[in-house]
Amino acid sequence: MANLSEDQRDALQELMNVAMGQAADRLARLTETFVTLSVPRIHPTDVTNTSLLDQLMIAGQPAVITRQSFLGRLRGEVMVCFGENGAEQLAGLMGYEGVEHSSIQDELMLDVTNILTGACINGLAQQIEIKVSYGSPSMLSRGRSLQEVLGSQELRGHQALVLEIHFEVATHSFYCDLLVCIAEDTVATVIEVIDQVLSDI
Repeated sequence: MANLSEDQRDALQELMNVAMGQAADRLARLTETFVTLSVPRIHPTDVTNTSLLDQLMIAGQPAVITRQSFLGRLRGEVMVCFGENGAEQLAGLMGYEGVEHSSIQDELMLDVTNILTGACINGLAQQIEIKVSYGSPSMLSRGRSLQEVLGSQELRGHQALVLEIHFEVATHSFYCDLLVCIAEDTVATVIEVIDQVLSDI
């Protein structure tokens, strides 16, 4: 993935833009707010895990981090990093103003993780005409940064490609960052589709 041409990177970014747009739309409908999202940043993991973490905008910030795996010809894991006060802000957005019970907040974040992962990965899978299935979302960490959580660990073996997207609801100071980690042994599927997209232009 480190050797992608500029055209291939642009094509992949466009595929992800469409997929992330669907995820942002789902989040906007859920919270009844206007959601903005960044242009996806592409990080081929030909570098060490530590170097990759240094490249991620959100790696050093305290966060609530959830994860969810996806399986099939496209395989990997999605991690969602909610801002430090994201749990309370999300509860407010979802109509649970003043709710501080951690189990309710955790449930909301896992629900949003499931929605964002499903919309994003389904959006990508539909464009490349493959089927994926999902594991259950789970809580990875609370109050620590991604740098602290992962440290020198591998990104669960998903060492081919990491896509980083920032979602924000400016009116409520709510944001979250979504990391799509695509497994090395499914990269061929992604490149095949990118090349097909380019050949159709």
